[in-house]
Amino acid sequence: MWAEVALRLLDSCVADHGTPAEKMRPLVFAGMPWHRIGNAHPELTSPDLWWAAVYRRYVEVFSELGYPSAASPSALAALRADILDASAYVVFDDVLPALTRAHANGWRSLIVSNHVPELETLVCDLGLAAFFESVVSSGVVGFEKPHARLFEEALRHTGSARPIWMLGDNPDCDCSPVCAIGHQAVLVRSPVAGAFERQAVDLNAALDLIEGAV
Repeated sequence: MWAEVALRLLDSCVADHGTPAEKMRPLVFAGMPWHRIGNAHPELTSPDLWWAAVYRRYVEVFSELGYPSAASPSALAALRADILDASAYVVFDDVLPALTRAHANGWRSLIVSNHVPELETLVCDLGLAAFFESVVSSGVVGFEKPHARLFEEALRHTGSARPIWMLGDNPDCDCSPVCAIGHQAVLVRSPVAGAFERQAVDLNAALDLIEGAV
């Protein structure tokens, strides 16, 4: 996502720049807030501070590519709007049925994500807000999965007497850290068989595993 919006910005500012996605991705992926040492950025205490850190990295990227003028204030503001445009996101086909089923069976759902400070607004714009009691974003908390502080914040929104399950697509950032603090997890959408002890092809299959275990 972050490399794609950078390329769209460059397309709008520099004709025939010829920068391939393969070159843009590693440049963009390095140095962003979520790549801080220790997966922490508690000093970015507001959306504007968080985005200012993102902008600084884009300024560096476009300078490294030889197009410093592309990172104008108006272009960076447009980049932010591009990232926050809900129409650019796709909800997987299994999401609504699984959320509906989980709610009907008495489960409380939370989102715990390494994402932008405005994630809750995105969830609302995608029509999913009614299914989630809380949205815990690293862009607000200041710590990225698998940092324990993000999971500690998520646990504040859960009922301590009820079983807690994480459904995630990353065994190292989602599943293993939750199991390490005494809860359970299911790895979904992973192309690697055996990457985690409990795996499911989609969210409904994950619910089958969870309800069978409970």
